[in-house]
Amino acid sequence: MDGHGLVRSVKLMGSVGGMRTAWRSWRGDSWVSPQRGPELARVPGALLGAEPGPGGGVVRFARSELSIRVAAGGAVFWSWDGAGGRPSHGLPGTEPAPDPRARLEPGTDGGWQVVSERLTVSVSRVGAVELRTPGGVRLRRELPPRWWEAAGGGPARWVQRSQLPADARFFGLGGPPSGPRLRSGAYPLVVATDAGRYGRGGGAGGPSAPVLPVQFVVSDAGTHLVFYDSTGTGRMTIREGEEGAGSGHDRPGGSEVRMDGGPLRCWAVAGTPARVLRGWTGLAGAPALPPPGAPEPRHAVEGGVGGERERDVRRIVSGGAADGWPGLRAALATVIGLGLCGVPYSGPELSAFGDVDSSELYLRWLQLGARLPLFRTGAVARNGTGEEMPAYGRAALLERERLGPYFLTLAHVARLTGAPYVRPLWWDAPRDRALRDCEDAFLLGDGLLVAPVLEPGTVRRTVRLPRGRWYDTGTGRSYEGPGRVTVEAPLSRIPVLARAGVVIPVRGDDGGTELEAWAPRPGRRGGGVLVRGAGTGREKPVVERFRTRWEDGRVVVERDGHAGPVPYPVRVRGV
Repeated sequence: MDGHGLVRSVKLMGSVGGMRTAWRSWRGDSWVSPQRGPELARVPGALLGAEPGPGGGVVRFARSELSIRVAAGGAVFWSWDGAGGRPSHGLPGTEPAPDPRARLEPGTDGGWQVVSERLTVSVSRVGAVELRTPGGVRLRRELPPRWWEAAGGGPARWVQRSQLPADARFFGLGGPPSGPRLRSGAYPLVVATDAGRYGRGGGAGGPSAPVLPVQFVVSDAGTHLVFYDSTGTGRMTIREGEEGAGSGHDRPGGSEVRMDGGPLRCWAVAGTPARVLRGWTGLAGAPALPPPGAPEPRHAVEGGVGGERERDVRRIVSGGAADGWPGLRAALATVIGLGLCGVPYSGPELSAFGDVDSSELYLRWLQLGARLPLFRTGAVARNGTGEEMPAYGRAALLERERLGPYFLTLAHVARLTGAPYVRPLWWDAPRDRALRDCEDAFLLGDGLLVAPVLEPGTVRRTVRLPRGRWYDTGTGRSYEGPGRVTVEAPLSRIPVLARAGVVIPVRGDDGGTELEAWAPRPGRRGGGVLVRGAGTGREKPVVERFRTRWEDGRVVVERDGHAGPVPYPVRVRGV
């Protein structure tokens, strides 16, 4: 502390004697809180021993104990001070059964570890928890927690700091509007007391909006999700790492979670992005199918989704209304962030508030909204729309109707696997660092890449492509990825690219289902899925899989498990 800092401290304390008194109250692991009175700071202390149990066991320390349990689906749960998995603000129903193959055993350096199929959890002698891949690569290190106990009793305040690889990128938290990727900074955590409110904080309402305590981390070491379950409010602070250039040292990434309620509990799932969301869905409950016609979320609640199905209310949420051109980017960030938190069915209210000449903005809202799960329109363009604007807007609405069978298929896929409709570009290639940093485009299911126009006056834009061949659905031109390409983005449409070989179910001119097949690369195969159902969840959906391949110079579309012709009209594109 320099002289200026000392003077400011003395002014805050009122006198040197007051500062001396405060120092005495702080040292010795104590602190006098203005709200809670005297508090004692605690850490786990020295390791005393361990007791194996189903799926893991209990590691005992001088001042606390750490419970570890591996669920049958591969998810890992750990908690301090004997806290169980219930009650939970994120997980409905009963706790998953433990994995009988996972056992607590002595680890290295005098600690303990639990080895499971997908994760190895190691505990050090001072209470640090490490998550490693089966190959021994460290995904995450949770430092020993610290908590403050009030002398007069009551819940403790907990702090959990984590260390992550220098290349790690953070996502989740319900999709703060600053972007799909979580930059360095502090994010408030507000845990609601009922499932209907929980999950509605992911709107594009600004950086102070409450968010979900779900952290989705992508790095070269692997992908994992952690859910900090707690009974109180708090704050999560993210610090992105930085890799050293040349002979420089890496600066690891990190996060800090402060919770007013305790003790601290956490769930973790690791694997590919698809496996992570499948595991998280197994814990948090399957997403609800959107109501027929995809009305606003309140219609789903009023239609009887409640009671024992409260978890489904969590899954049918709206990203809220966003404002102006910045709202386009915020809406996209919200939808991607919610999808990575297990809320696949979301979308903003399309609006053009706050813009002087809003005709172009509103049209770009329509074009983006037509490719998002929840499509709602709000205000209309107030100023001169131009003669072509109604026709372009109608084209966007017709495209939404044409993609109806594809959206219904994505809804069933989300319910069965947890995979969101809207996925980040790195979904199939999480180790591609360039794709991790791309925030202005997204994948719609497995087959389409959507690159919305997010700035005024744009008639062409650059798109970063994942690996493979991609076709511009507007022009039919093909591009090879990975890499960056420049595509046309006229006022009449936004760039939408189809993956080579994919089969997209669409609605034909007669209202029936058709298959739109895009030619695979020579010597390669492709495919797609069509799920037929009423969209109510009361009947078992019918899943049909299709394959594409080249044969005698033409593209052939076949249905898996059936030797006869495909029972739908097929239109082959990209030849």
